Amino acid sequence: MRLSALIGLVLSLVSATALAKDPSPDSVKGLYLTTDFPALTIRAGEEADLPLTIYNYGLPPQRTAISVAEAPTGWKAEIQGAGKPVGAAFVDYDGKATLTLKLTVPESEKPGPYQLTVNAEGDAAKSSLPIAVTLAPPLQARLTATPKFPTLSGSARTSFDFAVTVKNEGANDMTVALKTDAPEGYTTSYKEQYGQQDITSLLIKAGESKDITVSVKPTPSAQSGEVPVTFEAVGDKVSASAKLTLDIGGLPAMTVSGPDDRLSGEAYAGQERSFPLTIANIGSAPVVNVGMNASPPQGWKVTFDPKRVPPIPVGGQQKVNVMVTPSAQAIAGDYLLNISAVGDGVDQNVAYRVTVLTSTLWGVAGIGVILLALLVLVGAVGRFGRR
Repeated sequence: MRLSALIGLVLSLVSATALAKDPSPDSVKGLYLTTDFPALTIRAGEEADLPLTIYNYGLPPQRTAISVAEAPTGWKAEIQGAGKPVGAAFVDYDGKATLTLKLTVPESEKPGPYQLTVNAEGDAAKSSLPIAVTLAPPLQARLTATPKFPTLSGSARTSFDFAVTVKNEGANDMTVALKTDAPEGYTTSYKEQYGQQDITSLLIKAGESKDITVSVKPTPSAQSGEVPVTFEAVGDKVSASAKLTLDIGGLPAMTVSGPDDRLSGEAYAGQERSFPLTIANIGSAPVVNVGMNASPPQGWKVTFDPKRVPPIPVGGQQKVNVMVTPSAQAIAGDYLLNISAVGDGVDQNVAYRVTVLTSTLWGVAGIGVILLALLVLVGAVGRFGRR
């Protein structure tokens, strides 16, 4: 007896465990319409996609009609399957169908709570799913301008190209004008990213970002140092600005001139003559490693003192003497002497006019020859005249 009772108890426990692990399929039956998000918050004018699932537990395969009821007036509520509008889905035994509820809310709808119902109805079962929608207040008009690199380095001859992202964070599309506050003499232009056409304004949709290239070109005489400029995107009753900085490195520049800005002088054939020149640094960085060279006419000799010019600071000057010896066979007249000054990152060429004069010694010698000829002539007349 005791053994029989013990065996019966063990069998009962095994049976209970088996039932707990494998519940009867008949324990859950019916048609169920579900969603992961039965309550959501959106804004008027926006669209929302809500996933829907129809489950068939223990029922024969059946065609299930699906519809939306109690949607607020003016709302667009569409059931989609595989991206297309549908009105029914076929659900297999213990199967499911996946759909999407696409909601579009009019821009004029007021903020507040709203409700709609999605219904699924099969051959012998149906299910309803209430969905709560809360409309949040519309976003205020807002623009942002964010530079990728707010500081760029270059020289006064560089075009500083800033990448700036302009975003419309408002609820409405907006036409945005582009402006830049830069020092006098600087030029600015704008392009869309990867675009070639210059623009002055562009349309930015609600929630959209645009990448803009803001190009700032300094005046060639800009001094070295950091130069701040302000980029501004101006929309309807709202604007955004970004601080940009041009880190301009020094740029050497020089001039070569003579006394009273004259580049001319006189010399005698075969005789050395010194002409003074002034090299001035008119740039924004020191002028260094300047060497002097000349391209004289054939047979001429040209030297410089000094041949290599010491460094010239910004705003400074350096005197250079040009020693010119015209060819001994040079005839009187004007000649052009090409002089060049070449340094690190800078060069200057000038044409110096040299007027060659006839030497006074040749004039004196000529007069002497003439006088001697006259004396010879007078003597001959006197001698032969007596006969």
